[in-house]
Amino acid sequence: MSKSAIHSASKDWSQNEVLFAVRNRGNNLAQLAAENGYKHNLRALYVVFYRKNAPTAQKIIADFLGLPPEEIWPSRYQSSIPKCTSPAERPHVRLA
Repeated sequence: MSKSAIHSASKDWSQNEVLFAVRNRGNNLAQLAAENGYKHNLRALYVVFYRKNAPTAQKIIADFLGLPPEEIWPSRYQSSIPKCTSPAERPHVRLA
């Protein structure tokens, strides 16, 4: 059974789960960062990889794991803006 099948669809993976998944595939964050042009400052790497507003770093990890970032960090990719189906439902649109 895959990690994604076990994990709740609405809960972000913990940092330990992400690290384990990367290590389980024979790599670590420092190597991933180096392979993708990040500096070798490990403290800075962890800040970049775990910030909510670091989609590039999240994509690097997700691509390495073969998953979409939305599956690893669903709360970071949920839209806070409700989707409207018609112009009448949009409060900023005036109907003539």
